[in-house]
Amino acid sequence: MSDTVTGLVSVIVASYNHAEFLVPRMESLITQTYQDIEILVIDDCSTDSSVEILQQYKLHPKVRLVNCEQNSGWIAVSNQGVDMSCGEFVIFANCDDSCDSKMIERLVECMHVNPSAGISYCRSLMIDEQDKVLGDDYEVREKSFRVKCCNDVLLTQKDMNRFLLHSCVIPNLSAALFRKNHFTTVGGFTSDYRVCSDWDLFFRMAAQHDVAYIAAPLNRFRQHKTTIRSSTKDRVIYEEIIRLLLGQIKVLDLTLIERIKFRTRTMYLWTVHLVSSSLNGVFNFYYHFKTVMQHDPFALIFLPLAFLFRFVTLLIKLPLRFIK
Repeated sequence: MSDTVTGLVSVIVASYNHAEFLVPRMESLITQTYQDIEILVIDDCSTDSSVEILQQYKLHPKVRLVNCEQNSGWIAVSNQGVDMSCGEFVIFANCDDSCDSKMIERLVECMHVNPSAGISYCRSLMIDEQDKVLGDDYEVREKSFRVKCCNDVLLTQKDMNRFLLHSCVIPNLSAALFRKNHFTTVGGFTSDYRVCSDWDLFFRMAAQHDVAYIAAPLNRFRQHKTTIRSSTKDRVIYEEIIRLLLGQIKVLDLTLIERIKFRTRTMYLWTVHLVSSSLNGVFNFYYHFKTVMQHDPFALIFLPLAFLFRFVTLLIKLPLRFIK
């Protein structure tokens, strides 16, 4: 591992089969107002034209291109990027996302203002393949998060863990800047999860460090059919969510009321899958039931209550569909 350079931001781009988004991704990085950066682009054996497109950046002084000899997956490639990096800070810029030209500058400033923070991150806009804005991640968060994070704020470890138990409030890695030494101390990304590896990392970071939040929507999180979440079967997605959240509920310092609340919330997320129109939740019931039994059998007590909440939610939404 290289010696760390103070103030330098290592931007790690794990590239794989998103040739159509690479130019806007790279342009949004090389035009950042914060220029103390190195951009490590690691192509994970793409089978489209990604490698050819990236070649146009090989002479850029801040860009370093690496081609893998065999496909390893984004988790291994991202950890490899950290090992190769020289910066005090690291950011994982997904190859299909883009960002405002001031994003890294604002994230670094936020780190300096909040020395107890292990992560600083900003609000994200969701965009489609044509860059059309589909939504705002802040708007879909629970009320307590929206109240707390309506302006820039430092989230304590306690606050962040509770927000993460409700949902993954850092929905996109491209929006998050890490202190490299903290990232490596907690063990980086783990292959124990495919879809929830970032969510798991956020929990491990929040167990030791505060998290700084920037309320400005400086990141653009692309939604399309070939994202990891989109291409991963429901069975795997919900198994990982259940396993992660029930595991955290057991180890975090929570009150009895909080444990009841978050167990019910986890069961509620399961019911979203169970009552889906695709019937995948019904077919996967026994598999996910075994996951709950393995990690927290007591949580099953709250499944009926979660079903009730789910049906009430659906009944409330039903008239709105006819209005639209």
